[in-house]
Amino acid sequence: MTTPRDAYWDELGIAWCAIKPEVNVIAPRLKARLRRQSLLITAGLVIGLPLSAAGLLLGALTIWSGLTTGTWNFVTRGLAIGVISAIVAIAVSLLLPVRASEAARALSEMIDLALARTLRTLAMIRLGFYACAVGVVFGLIGTAIRAYLASPPRMSPVVDVAVLAIFALGLFACSRRIRVNLEKLRYLKRALVVDGGT
Repeated sequence: MTTPRDAYWDELGIAWCAIKPEVNVIAPRLKARLRRQSLLITAGLVIGLPLSAAGLLLGALTIWSGLTTGTWNFVTRGLAIGVISAIVAIAVSLLLPVRASEAARALSEMIDLALARTLRTLAMIRLGFYACAVGVVFGLIGTAIRAYLASPPRMSPVVDVAVLAIFALGLFACSRRIRVNLEKLRYLKRALVVDGGT
């Protein structure tokens, strides 16, 4: 009888077992996948780090503008931009240690690298949820301040909250797919260890 320890269970509850993993088939596919991921990680770093630096600068300028003009909702907006930009910088920097794939030559090293990338991607998604929460909280505070001190904003804050909710749902769907891949990689690693030990 199979158990979750010796089988990979998918989201439908079906148990999949690898009788004898074909290393000659797995290794080239995994190597090509890691190479594609390396290109995406490099592109993410090239785009993400300057974007987060620009966001921090924009946040500081927005806070300064709000303080000098007495527009307090700009202060909360600037704080939100700064905090979200810092979260983006932290999320992107998580990929720096796992960017290069050339050092992983053996199949076990490639699987370990794929596992590390998957775990860091899940950490980035968690940070994305935090960024959405910051956007909602600071956005609602800014709207309340503006409505109290001046006139209410022309666009309802419900629109902003809905956009952030859609983004959070996308992150949730992505995290589910990544967790499935994580379990597949863990199972593959266990199967190869068992196969190598026999």
